[in-house]
Amino acid sequence: MIELHRGEMVRVRTRLLIAALALCVPASAACAPATGEPVPAAAARDAAYGEADIRFAQEMIPHHRQTIRLAELAEGRAHNLYVQELGRKLIPVEQADIDTLATWLRGWRRQVPPDDAKAAHAMPGMVSAEQLGVLEGLSGAAFDESWLPVLSRHLASGVEMAETVLARGSHRPTLRLAKEMIVNQRATIAEIAELLA
Repeated sequence: MIELHRGEMVRVRTRLLIAALALCVPASAACAPATGEPVPAAAARDAAYGEADIRFAQEMIPHHRQTIRLAELAEGRAHNLYVQELGRKLIPVEQADIDTLATWLRGWRRQVPPDDAKAAHAMPGMVSAEQLGVLEGLSGAAFDESWLPVLSRHLASGVEMAETVLARGSHRPTLRLAKEMIVNQRATIAEIAELLA
């Protein structure tokens, strides 16, 4: 067995550490370590967008705003615990999506839709002003029984919008967001259907 003095051991360990660190450095600074894909190329694909992506963002923002409006109605009116919790849960999730979509639109130098409830009612799949008025006048179990199917139909229209951009869009972050929306909203729609059954 070869014996090393303390100073020699320190020097050997230092050399081994330097060699190990050198192996951890990617061969090229332009390559992503996980895939070897050039970073500029990956960033360019993420940045690419088209009219379908713009339209999705501009239509989903008012759709989400109306989801928040529906969720806010549950506060103080809902009797069912699930309805109360769902209303509270939807607000921050939908607002986060709105903020993301608005950021993309500004980056694309496109208009962020103004918060105009009257104009939003005219969009396909949106809850009418009359329906919202009815919900505003209800409370307790009557509110729950009316609110749940209205919300379910509203979320279903959002799923359709997300499916459309998946088929026609090109902005990869938008497509990822659309997939998340589809999974989450379908799960909520299924929960509502089970509750109403």
